[in-house]
Amino acid sequence: ETNQQVDVMQTQLTAMQPKLQEARTNTEALMADLSVRKTKAEGVRGEVKVTASQAAEAQKVASAIAADAQADLDQAMPELESALKSLDSLNKGDIGEIRGYTNVPKAVALTVSAVMTVLNEKKLDWDYAKKEVLADPKFIQRLKDFDKDNIPPNVVTKMQKYIQDPEFTPDKVQSGGSAACKSLCMWVRAIDLYSRVSKTVAPKKAALADAQAKLDAMNKTLKDANSKLSAIENELASLQATFDKSLKEKDDLEYNIDLSSKRLTAASALTGSLADKVVQWDILVKEMEETNKTLAGD
Repeated sequence: ETNQQVDVMQTQLTAMQPKLQEARTNTEALMADLSVRKTKAEGVRGEVKVTASQAAEAQKVASAIAADAQADLDQAMPELESALKSLDSLNKGDIGEIRGYTNVPKAVALTVSAVMTVLNEKKLDWDYAKKEVLADPKFIQRLKDFDKDNIPPNVVTKMQKYIQDPEFTPDKVQSGGSAACKSLCMWVRAIDLYSRVSKTVAPKKAALADAQAKLDAMNKTLKDANSKLSAIENELASLQATFDKSLKEKDDLEYNIDLSSKRLTAASALTGSLADKVVQWDILVKEMEETNKTLAGD
């Protein structure tokens, strides 16, 4: 029975050897693949780091240009907002008061002429202003909705005649005309200031658009690189799990083979010892049998 158990153990041990060899081969292949993928992942991580740094720098550039342009606009916007707020205080009655002049004061004529110049009206005379421009029920709204970002260069040039006139100030046209004239004068001057500031801001806006385009492209590159890295890291994690499983299987086989070998050695030693004992017993039995024969004859 002991010899049969030894034979079974030997058979099991022999069957495990090919499995161990296969496990070792698989583990080595997985280790090599894992090494390659880790190297690839490190390369992509480096790309992501560089691209992220470039994107951050591009963001700084774009933010600096935007801040610079906004600083220029901040010079003009308060005055423009103040002028628009002043227009809010006007109503049809205020405009009707201006239209009601028979002998129009110089300050009123100057103010209305300046407004019509900004609006790029085909005529600047009082009669046209009274019957056409000021008679428009949407006149005040027209001023509020004025496209300040697209003023024709020739209009900007014509405006300077009024801007440089020492009599054309909010306080002077109010004292020589009306409160409505003050609001209209504020609006004309605010449009002029905005126009001058816009000339400074225009190239900055162009530079900002260029910087923003570069930033958008950089962010797309960064997004693509991160997606690529994420896919590689997912593959790497899956491969690592497969490798760990294969390594455990190999280690388990090596442990079981080692344990089985030790048990087989011990069992073989035991059966060998038992075999010696059997021989000794056989000899002893034979000797006893011979002795018994001799005793019987005596």
